[in-house]
Amino acid sequence: MAKTACPLCSLNLKKEKIYYDDRSFLVLRTKDLKGHRERIMVVYKPHEHTLPYKAIERALDLLSDIGRKVFSYTPKFVIMDTTFATINDHWHLVGTDLDPKSKDFDQIIATRWIRVVDNTIEEGEA
Repeated sequence: MAKTACPLCSLNLKKEKIYYDDRSFLVLRTKDLKGHRERIMVVYKPHEHTLPYKAIERALDLLSDIGRKVFSYTPKFVIMDTTFATINDHWHLVGTDLDPKSKDFDQIIATRWIRVVDNTIEEGEA
């Protein structure tokens, strides 16, 4: 059986909406917005399933900081655990608004949230 290429390893970056890119992490819009105005993810560039704690903290900070701008239209957004991730073998996390009209709202509610970011509080106040 032929091994299928990892969709996160084979992203065509020229066709993606990129918010951040360095040698370790990429922050970009997800392919499927699932009815949300915006939905973003942070991807660890090397194909790895798990990351050290410090790398995860950095990824969470990147997604939080960029998410504050991307999700400026909503008072809160969440960074979700990978419970329902469709790509399970390449480390990434998704940030999303909490739109009850989205296609995946029930799934968002059923997923453990790693971080809730309150856009009504300035970064230094939290």
